Order: sequence, then structure tokens, then C-alpha cells
Amino acid sequence: MDGQIISGDYDRQNHEFSIKSIKHLSTESTITEQELGLLHDYLSAHLDEGGQILSLNDQILVKLNEVEVQLILQDLDDIKKLF
Repeated sequence: MDGQIISGDYDRQNHEFSIKSIKHLSTESTITEQELGLLHDYLSAHLDEGGQILSLNDQILVKLNEVEVQLILQDLDDIKKLF
């Protein structure tokens, strides 16, 4: 699945989504349906804060503006449909 911000693969056997990149930066992270829901809820609740900062691989900080947060929410909605 190649979203607008998030790219990765859904593992039907383990019911997990493996995130391969965010904003074209490589990462390796696995998210469950429950974690996806929590992330979606958090981002939705903090939309009016002018953006967010993500930590990739516990090393790289990635700034997301408000538009990018909206795009991530759309990607998360698309990923949620895979579960």
C-alpha cells in the first residue's frame, strides 16, 4: 500500500501493518489494528496544534505540518480497511 505519506504492507496472517516509509524516509515498524486506532484518535484530537513531530527509528525527528497530518489520517483510514 502506497499512501500519500505512509507506505507499507499488510500481513493478513498476523493481522499487522508493516510501515516501510513515512514521507519517503525509510523505517521499519509494525502496527496492529488497535495501535492504528489509537494513533488515529490521537492525531484527530490534536489536529489544531499546528502539526506534529514523529520519531523514526528513535533517531530522526520528522516535522509534519497540518496538511500532512490530514494526509496521514487519510492513509490510516485506508490502512484500517485492510484489517
